[in-house]
Amino acid sequence: MPAYTSDGGHACAPFQGIHFSCEGTGQVAAGTGGRPGNGRQRAVRPYRKRKPLPALIFIGVLGVAAVTVWVNVISSSGDIAEAVACEPRPMPPADTTFTPLPYDALATTSPLPPSQVEVTVLNANNTRGEASIATEALRQLGFTRVTDPGNDEVYTGDTVAECHGQIRFGAPGERAARTVHLLNPCLELIRDNREDPTVDLAIGTKFNDVSPSGVAVEILDRLKSWSAENEHTETDEQSARQDGPVIDQELLTQTLPKHC
Repeated sequence: MPAYTSDGGHACAPFQGIHFSCEGTGQVAAGTGGRPGNGRQRAVRPYRKRKPLPALIFIGVLGVAAVTVWVNVISSSGDIAEAVACEPRPMPPADTTFTPLPYDALATTSPLPPSQVEVTVLNANNTRGEASIATEALRQLGFTRVTDPGNDEVYTGDTVAECHGQIRFGAPGERAARTVHLLNPCLELIRDNREDPTVDLAIGTKFNDVSPSGVAVEILDRLKSWSAENEHTETDEQSARQDGPVIDQELLTQTLPKHC
């Protein structure tokens, strides 16, 4: 047989016991170390490199978005802090110290039932009768220990508090102050050196009545329900401890100001 390989469609045939391979496009004699035949070789597709530019652009867009979000958060926090601060800055009476706190300083503090909060409303905006109106509104919300209203000793005469107002309290009154803060989260928090759990609510020129948010009302209702259920079962130890129900932290966080 003259043909040892199959080129161009010819059949491959063995020759003297030697078999020729016809696989692929370049035929090689099996077992002889033969050279490739003259068949058409298959084109090898080169490796296609992926361009990194689209991925880099996407990552860049995500980075810009993240930075924008954080800038807005920081800017918003700064705006709230500025809006909450009363002007002019208060000058405390003799033997009293005032320490302004961040607007979210009591965010993780558990509030007391309103019936356990001893609070006094003070007029710091020189508007006649507004402290009395606010006092009655507190009573309607369950603040049964609210005292008679009075005039503020810090902002007096023509000097008024240009703000929503201030909540003034000492270290023992943090939980009571948290309850009052539910009424208006734009009230400035002022810690003084009093040693009892009483709270003063000094209302400023931007005070818009007592109108707690829906979430704040829900929390106050839970606090009042707990107080009613435990009114006749409370022990002396519980009374001294001024106990109350556990309020979900996520719910409390929703009462922080979004803007003021």
